[in-house]
Amino acid sequence: MNYKLCFIIAHRYNINYKSYIKYYVDNIQKFYPDSFILIVDNNSPCLEDIENIFQEYINLKIIINNSKCKFEIGAYNEGIRYIQNNNLLNNFEYFIFSQDNFVLKNKFEIKKDLLEKNILACSFNHIKYDNTDKMNSICWHILKNDPICTNILEKINCLNKIDEFGIAWCNSFILHKTKINNYYDIVKNEIITERFKGSIQSERYLSGICYYLNNNKYISLCKNACNPQILGYDCWKVDIENDILDNFFVKRVQQKNEKTKD
Repeated sequence: MNYKLCFIIAHRYNINYKSYIKYYVDNIQKFYPDSFILIVDNNSPCLEDIENIFQEYINLKIIINNSKCKFEIGAYNEGIRYIQNNNLLNNFEYFIFSQDNFVLKNKFEIKKDLLEKNILACSFNHIKYDNTDKMNSICWHILKNDPICTNILEKINCLNKIDEFGIAWCNSFILHKTKINNYYDIVKNEIITERFKGSIQSERYLSGICYYLNNNKYISLCKNACNPQILGYDCWKVDIENDILDNFFVKRVQQKNEKTKD
């Protein structure tokens, strides 16, 4: 059976930063030629540069997120609305939600790595909490005390279970088609306009959502991302296109936010 994927990519193009979107799309179409790619752009001023690259590509659509909610959650929600409005939900087995610089590097097997494990929701990578680590403790504090996080986690009755999931690293995750509407109902009213007052927090509560939607089991497709030795690369220095890695998805940190100049 041919299990199809839909990639919903949160995109923001800045001429001062390297774009990985063509490499990402080319890998998707190489590994999963029947997949559909939905690039959801968060109002890039020079989007025509990207549109020109993909003029001749098939099974790819670029849409613009003109909603009030930006960053990853806003782009993903706009993508889901496009899927819903065009009756595409049942065309795909799994939906891949990712940042434009968290890039598909190697092929994973849909049946072996997802279906046979009965995975309904999972992050690309995870960071489990360790209160003996200073930075990890800061992450724990944000999740446990920030109202943006607690409001979501209380909604799904997971606030008292935070030690069971941790962080969905870089807001990138996978949902089975049966969980798309459930996910959307949880986050559809979120409004994020700032990285440090919304996007950072969503990285925390998305892990709880994945835990909840995956029948109270937290799983990530790839490795723990707590440090380069465990992850297998340095996300601040990695050359996504040329480094030889065995990770399914590879992240290059760019630290763009709402104040980044175009």
